Amino acid sequence: MLIYNDSFTTVMAASQREAAALGADVYGSEHILLGLLSEGGPLAEQVSNADRDVSLDAVRQAIENAVDDAPHLQRLGMSAVDTQAAADATKPVRMPRNRHTPELQTSLNSGSAKLGHLRKTGQLPRERKVDSAVLWLAVLEPTARASKLLRAMGSDPDRLRGAVLSALAAPETPAPHWPTEMRSGPITRLLHWIFNRKSTSA
Repeated sequence: MLIYNDSFTTVMAASQREAAALGADVYGSEHILLGLLSEGGPLAEQVSNADRDVSLDAVRQAIENAVDDAPHLQRLGMSAVDTQAAADATKPVRMPRNRHTPELQTSLNSGSAKLGHLRKTGQLPRERKVDSAVLWLAVLEPTARASKLLRAMGSDPDRLRGAVLSALAAPETPAPHWPTEMRSGPITRLLHWIFNRKSTSA
């Protein structure tokens, strides 16, 4: 049976706080990224070493300014400031609902399936507990809003993923190649169930 460790639970709690502070009523991968950066740890340090521009304040500001949506808003003659002001005027501040966005669900399913494959095939060490590594790899999936946000900031999610995989690899072992496609299996579905339960209890 899979169980999650302290790094997973603390990141989820931090993500909830970050989402609430931004006035979100559902979780997205961008809130998980903020939770990961706010909690720090060895993997966050590896990401920071790979790209010093990826910081908690920088990502939070990018979310507030909707830098990933800016080109689309400009074509409509709008700005992120306009849309955020309208949202702030009508939405009360409250904790997010106990559900997450479809893009986060898709990215989590994909990231956990690929990580599980690398561990099952011996390309990465096996772990008995679900930790924050799966959250890092989920937010760096191309389907994640967090990944698109990082690209809009001028960062390379693929390079950051490489830093995470290098940190997860056994000593003196090169980082494995990240699979491009992987079907979700029972372990991934169980992880998704655990993620939902943690979101509900956070």
